[in-house]
Amino acid sequence: MRIYRISLQNYRVFEDPLELEFPSGLVGVYGSNGAGKSYLIESIPWTLYGRSRTSVQDVRTSGSDKDCVTEIEFEHEDHLYRVRRSVSVRGLVKARGWIDNDLVCDGVKETNRFVHSTLGMDIEGFRSSVFAEQKQLSAFSDASPADRQRLVLSLLGITPLDKARDMARSDARMQMEQLKFARASLPDIGRFMAEREESLQETQRAKANFQKSLERVNELSRRVEIEEKELKRLEAAKVQSDQIIAVGKEKRRLFDELAAQVATLSLAQARLNAIEVDLLELAGADHEVGELEVKASEIKALLDTTIQMEKASTELRSMLDQFECQSVEDLRHLSAVVADRLEESERSRQTVLTEIRSVELDLAYLKANCQSAEDAVAMLESLGSGSPCPTCGQELGEEFEDHLSQSRINLDDQTLLLCSKEPELLGLKSDLEAFESLRCELIQQKESVEKAMIRASILDEAIDGLNPSGNVAELRLGLEKVMNELKKARDAQAHALALLAEKRELDRTLQSESRIVAAYKEVEFELQDLKLRLNELDFDFERYCRQAKAVAASQREAQHAKELHESEIMRQVQLAGKLERVDALIEQVRESHAVVGRLEVRSELVGRVADYLNEFRRSTISALGPRLAAASASLFAELTESEYDRLEVDTSNWQLRISDYGSAHDLGRFSGSERDLANLAFRIAISEQIGHSFGQQVGLLVLDEIFGPLDDQRKFVMLGALDSLKARFNQVIVVTHGTEIKEQMPGAIEVVKVGRRRATARVA
Repeated sequence: MRIYRISLQNYRVFEDPLELEFPSGLVGVYGSNGAGKSYLIESIPWTLYGRSRTSVQDVRTSGSDKDCVTEIEFEHEDHLYRVRRSVSVRGLVKARGWIDNDLVCDGVKETNRFVHSTLGMDIEGFRSSVFAEQKQLSAFSDASPADRQRLVLSLLGITPLDKARDMARSDARMQMEQLKFARASLPDIGRFMAEREESLQETQRAKANFQKSLERVNELSRRVEIEEKELKRLEAAKVQSDQIIAVGKEKRRLFDELAAQVATLSLAQARLNAIEVDLLELAGADHEVGELEVKASEIKALLDTTIQMEKASTELRSMLDQFECQSVEDLRHLSAVVADRLEESERSRQTVLTEIRSVELDLAYLKANCQSAEDAVAMLESLGSGSPCPTCGQELGEEFEDHLSQSRINLDDQTLLLCSKEPELLGLKSDLEAFESLRCELIQQKESVEKAMIRASILDEAIDGLNPSGNVAELRLGLEKVMNELKKARDAQAHALALLAEKRELDRTLQSESRIVAAYKEVEFELQDLKLRLNELDFDFERYCRQAKAVAASQREAQHAKELHESEIMRQVQLAGKLERVDALIEQVRESHAVVGRLEVRSELVGRVADYLNEFRRSTISALGPRLAAASASLFAELTESEYDRLEVDTSNWQLRISDYGSAHDLGRFSGSERDLANLAFRIAISEQIGHSFGQQVGLLVLDEIFGPLDDQRKFVMLGALDSLKARFNQVIVVTHGTEIKEQMPGAIEVVKVGRRRATARVA
């Protein structure tokens, strides 16, 4: 097998598309720690077998939203193979395989079977024979004997054989325990046979009892049938009697109702005569009610008008008294006076405002003069008699003090004028506040007077429009008298209406008098006929009750006999079930004996399988040991150019020893390069042996980080040994983080980081 090309996209740290052409012979894969060298090599078993040491989703580049696609192209047995595997964003895995550019499989399972049949080994055999992982070479010499033996047996595929042997032994022990338990729990078949015989005898007795109960049930059933027939005849007579009695009761109720109606008709005629007399007396009630209603309306209207006029006069008088006026004209004159005072107050306020503005201007002018005088005094005080004048530039001389004194006098005069003006301004502002307060009071007074004047005018006009006659007390007495008379008239009117309604109802009642009398006589005749029919029927109720009790007693006795018969049936069913259960138990016991016999045979067979597996393991190790030792010694001699006698392999603990000048020594006696070469020879011998076991020689060897602990001299020796393996392997791929290795290898591939958790690779 020789790898020609590897194509990666969105695989692990290789996000961007990557196409690598792998050279033949010795190939070095180098780069810094964590760059992704191991990921690059792990893409080979992933693409071929779809196996990864992490989950499928972790195969995709983290943070990418595209599918992961890997492809490997290799030559094997003179054919060109190509395998492609992809992982979608949702985790769906797809795979395809080609031979000489012809598609031969499409699907994950089909592709895995295709690779397995092509290389002749599964993923475990491929990794054991082709891949030597990190620190695996030195593990043989550095590990303890137990760990070393476990590592070698795992690589050779003996560990599954050990597991199978241990499982067979465990199964043998379990089978023996089950056999012991089954033997202890086997029941006694003789006890079940005795129980079956007893069940057969009980079944015979139950059949005899069943026949007796059946005869008793038939006898009682015939007796119940005869008595029920007589009861039915009596029940028919009872039904006819009950029907005649029910009809008679209904006719009697109707007869009583009609008799009451006949009596009611006599009373209604007498009442009708009395009503006609009363209606004659109440004939004029409607006319009297109309006249009294008109009179009451007139008095009520006059009373309402008088009351409204008195209310308006009272309100107008109260309003005039509030402003101390005698009439509405006086209130209008008061409104005009308040308006004149408000106008005069506004003129005075404007005058004071003008004076305040004038005084404020004077104060501003005086403040400016005071500030100028202060500035002049301050400037002169800062100068001396020898200083130049700030206006003409001449020296001040002796006149400086006079000039300074005159400036101070000017400042005092201006300050005095300013102080005299400020009290005047305060007095004017106080007068302005007084005028403002007076103005607000006059405005409120004006508004109040105007509102009162409008309301007073409305009330005065309303009073002039009303023209009542009489006083309120007399009008109220007259209205009360009329209302009493009206109430009496209305009561008479209502009584007349009630009498008319009653008269109409009585007329309707008397109209059905002839029909009611005829019905009364007809119902009386029907009652007499029902009495005759009941006498002719001659039904004896006591005889009916006795017959019903006799039938009930016979039915209870028959029911009891039937229940006894059913219990006998259930007894037969139970005995049949018991007999069936005993037969089943007997059959189960026989089957249990047969199962125990089979368990005995199975236990013996499983024990033999465990012994055979153990013997097969021992013979396999015995056969593999000499072949591994011979292959390791031959390869070690080739790698060291026969510098030592031979490399010995102790198959009891798989310890390596180098024989030098006729004496065998442990690896600890030799230098690191010799130990590495011995470990490499033993590891390659194991790979070749695994390939022979699967019937294929893959021709590919991958060594991951075997140069880590080596110095430069040992690295040089190891590179020479690896280069000599070209005769045994088509391709030897070595993974290392040492950049100096690339100069010493025929082919080299560099893995380079290109960002955070991203990398690429190129042929160096």
